[in-house]
Amino acid sequence: MIAGGPGSAQAMRRLAPINLAIALLVLVGGFLPDEWRYGAWALAILLIAAAPYVRQLGGFTISPGHFVERHGLVVIIALGESIVAIGVGAAGLDVDLTLVTVAALGLTLSYLMWWVYFGEGDAAAEHALSAVPRERRATVAVRAYGYAHYVLLLGIVVAAAGVKKVIGHAGDELKLAEAVTLALGVALYLLGDAAFRRVLRIGSTRFRAGGAVLALATIPLGLLIGVGQLVMLIVVLLAMLMIEARAAASRVST
Repeated sequence: MIAGGPGSAQAMRRLAPINLAIALLVLVGGFLPDEWRYGAWALAILLIAAAPYVRQLGGFTISPGHFVERHGLVVIIALGESIVAIGVGAAGLDVDLTLVTVAALGLTLSYLMWWVYFGEGDAAAEHALSAVPRERRATVAVRAYGYAHYVLLLGIVVAAAGVKKVIGHAGDELKLAEAVTLALGVALYLLGDAAFRRVLRIGSTRFRAGGAVLALATIPLGLLIGVGQLVMLIVVLLAMLMIEARAAASRVST
């Protein structure tokens, strides 16, 4: 959350023109043919990424507690929508043991993704953001809760699309695009979370990066059987979290 103040008001006025341009690109893009629409939306995304460098953020004052909490709620909403995708994928299918099992596996994957982000709570992130000097805090917040979270949230969306495909084809092999979608979603989520932690310097990031590589390694399994890839992604996340917890405990004991 950005706190008020004379500097904040001036900074907001500086950002107003570029925010208006981004909004117009998104709006106008909805009325354009496909090729032009995607171009307009891609330009809007580029402007969002470039905005902090086009207009400096020095005038903004960040309230760490509210800022961390609000972005956590955004992640919760995105994960909630991924759970909805499981129901959408099951629409029109016979409710049998296979469907229930695969749906439970999809829910387990969503829960583990929740644990990856929230397992250590928000206190560490809030403390890290509070420790950043005020003149640099807005820039750090944009990197951690802007750029890194874009990747993290994209991962949730892509993983949800992959799980939706598995729901209807649990015992079948997935198409290459479907297997890649499922694995890539989890990999992007882990990489986004690793980048977020690296910017704030909280916890270890090497296990998240390793988990992303292992997630991509499940693609061949998806080409054999969809549910097998889903199970293996759950195993990857579980193993990663357990290894992280053991490493953290070892550091504390020493």
